[in-house]
Amino acid sequence: MLDAFAETLQETQEMLNNPEVVLAIEPTTFAYGNAHVQQSQSVFFQHLAGFAPSLIEDATLADLTALHRMGVACRLCGQFDMAESFYRRALNLVENDSGCHSLPAAMHRNFLAGLYFMTGREAESIPLIEASLHTYITNLDGQHLYTRLTHFGLALAFARIGDTERAQDHYLRSELGGSSRLEAVDELRWSALPLKLMSLAAVKFEQGRLFESVELFRHCVIHEANEAWPGSIVVARALGNLATLCRSQGLDAEAGEFFRMTLKMKADLMAESNPDYQVTLKQYQEFLKSTTERRAE
Repeated sequence: MLDAFAETLQETQEMLNNPEVVLAIEPTTFAYGNAHVQQSQSVFFQHLAGFAPSLIEDATLADLTALHRMGVACRLCGQFDMAESFYRRALNLVENDSGCHSLPAAMHRNFLAGLYFMTGREAESIPLIEASLHTYITNLDGQHLYTRLTHFGLALAFARIGDTERAQDHYLRSELGGSSRLEAVDELRWSALPLKLMSLAAVKFEQGRLFESVELFRHCVIHEANEAWPGSIVVARALGNLATLCRSQGLDAEAGEFFRMTLKMKADLMAESNPDYQVTLKQYQEFLKSTTERRAE
């Protein structure tokens, strides 16, 4: 299946990395693009849907990375059913190879749980996250970052279904409240991005602002997307959305950091005269102007 996956990955990468194509990133929250672009994207995924089932069914452990990458691409473009199929097959292969209680299985189980969470299927995500949490506690320890972040994921999931007692318990176990204000990270240190977003989400959780906390938590998928499709225009635009979100919540230091990251990534993908780059540059300039004016008051 490697040849088939290689061809599919190449076609997908060309779509995701085309600066002239505006993709609908997570369309339940953000709306981009015109009818022509949306039609082009629809045709691509209609074509993919025709052979994806056989691609997934015949996949082996050697195709694990490709399965995950295609799951990420489908999720980012709102093709949630196909994303679930890719994620499920990857998890099944890992469980058969390493066991249900292995660390790789816990990681892929959380990928699937994250998809459920972001599409409003919190009740289905909770058993998966709980299973991963048990694996992390058993194989790592209660203070490990993976364990703490999984606790926080459970806190948000329980809060979304109205179970405030268990939500608060898992939030306290995450111990993210004590590290809520991190120093700004270097633009290229992607490994620090999920913890930073989780810490920002923890601030909102403590304030009882669940929707804002969930929105920040949901953006942790940006990190996963960058790992799967590094340097993608899709990731760059998602970062731009995150910068705007942080600005709207008064998180000026974080907004500025994410605006700069967006500009750097877009500069690597397109000319600075490109309208897409210019939109972000204008947003950043307006942000700088507004923050300067506020400080002068």
